[in-house]
Amino acid sequence: MTETIAQTTAHPWAPAFDPDELANLETRMWKAYYRRQPARLFGLLVLALREQANASWPRALASAVLLTKAAVGFAQATGDYERFAPDIARGYRILGLPATVDIDEVARWELRWWVVRRELGLSAGEAAGEAISRLYSAFYEVPLDAVSEAGRLRGVAAEVRDRGAAADPDGQRGAGRNYWPEVARLLRDSYRSLARSLNADSASG
Repeated sequence: MTETIAQTTAHPWAPAFDPDELANLETRMWKAYYRRQPARLFGLLVLALREQANASWPRALASAVLLTKAAVGFAQATGDYERFAPDIARGYRILGLPATVDIDEVARWELRWWVVRRELGLSAGEAAGEAISRLYSAFYEVPLDAVSEAGRLRGVAAEVRDRGAAADPDGQRGAGRNYWPEVARLLRDSYRSLARSLNADSASG
C-alpha cells in the first residue's frame, strides 16, 4: 500500500502530496523521456502537476504542454539551452502559484539541473542535486537547507539512471532492469524527504 506521509498542508500555499505516487509518476516520466515517448511524457506530467501543485485540469494541461515542449526540445538540442527557459517559466506561471513565488528563479533552476547533467555527464549527480534543491527552495519558499536532502537524493537518482543506461547494452530505451528499481527507490526517498521537510517547515511557521 502506498505510504502517504504528507496528509496535512505542507506549506501555506502548497497542498499535501503523496510522495510515493509522485515518485512513481516521475520514474515513469523519466522512462518516457529517454524512450522518446512525448505523448506518454505529457500525460504523466499532467498527473504529476495535479499531484504536486494541486493544479486544476485546465492549468495542468496547459502547463504540461509548455513543459513537455521544453523537455522534448532540450532532448534534441546540442547547445543554446537558454532558449528553453521562457517555455519553462510560462509552464510554471500557468499553474497559478502565489505571486510571492519567483517564477523566473524556479525556471532558471529547473533548466539548470537539466543542463548540468548534459554538460557533466555521468558525474552530474551532486551538481544536479544542488540545482534541484535551489529549485525546491524557490518553488516552496523555504530555506535551502530544508530541502537539500530531497534535492541530493533526486540528483543521485539521475546519476544512477545515467550510469546504468551508459552501461546497458540495450541503451537508453532498454528495460533497464539493473538500474530502474534503484532509481525508483531513490526518488521515493527524495519525495518522502521533501514531504517531511515541508511539513516540518509548516509546523515551525
